[in-house]
Amino acid sequence: MDALAAKLSRETLDAIVGHFRLGEVTGPGGRPFLPLSAKAFGGAPVGSVRLWDGGAKLSKVVYAGITVEPIGLDSHMIFAFTDSASAVPTFTLDSVYTNVPAGADPNFPDGGDMYAFHLDLVPRCDLGINAAYMRRCYVKLSEPRAAVLAAEGVFSALLSPMQRAIMSPWMLAQRTTPGAWEKSVFPVAETYVNHWIGLVDDGLDELASEILGETGAIRDARSRELIFSRDIDPVWRKIDGLLGADVADRMIGLLRNQAVENPGG
Repeated sequence: MDALAAKLSRETLDAIVGHFRLGEVTGPGGRPFLPLSAKAFGGAPVGSVRLWDGGAKLSKVVYAGITVEPIGLDSHMIFAFTDSASAVPTFTLDSVYTNVPAGADPNFPDGGDMYAFHLDLVPRCDLGINAAYMRRCYVKLSEPRAAVLAAEGVFSALLSPMQRAIMSPWMLAQRTTPGAWEKSVFPVAETYVNHWIGLVDDGLDELASEILGETGAIRDARSRELIFSRDIDPVWRKIDGLLGADVADRMIGLLRNQAVENPGG
């Protein structure tokens, strides 16, 4: 299995966990919080969900990795959640490798190695009425985002208008060739995560009371309900088929919950 998708995820996750010195919440014997097995492949182990307590500056960090060699899939997802009362956006990165059959994607007519990624800082308020928030959190990302969109070997992913509406306009959701992945995606992921880490360190306290008021936690909960929804994101239906709906339900619950879970619960 190609290692570039895993490498991008690992380097990004290490940057977050290392900078904030987060402690991992593990299961019995130090195993990952939720080991994953593929019901569609006889219960074979295919990855894990890992969880970190966010400590003083974050809420929690969730990583999910699924590698299924028989279907040529290597998928890695990171969500680094800020506190429900924080104005700082949530950081997210999806990093995926798959082997595409010939004719399955018009951008890869001969098939072969294809990468896909989703990179964003998920807003904590209505951007349409918060210009100061956009300038503080997003404008610095405009140039690196534009460079990736203009790069050779980078193509748009197929997202619905509803999926785009619940993220930010600075979201990158693209498919790429192997060459473009190494040349363009690694640098832009580093730019986004470093910018986000700076926002977390600064805290954005000067904006929090103005844009969140007493509704920050409510908006955060509703935003998570939409982002992690089978009705909006079809990837969850695929996870149902691969891992089982019960496991997908537990993953969705972990991502929607604003608290840090007990591994035994």
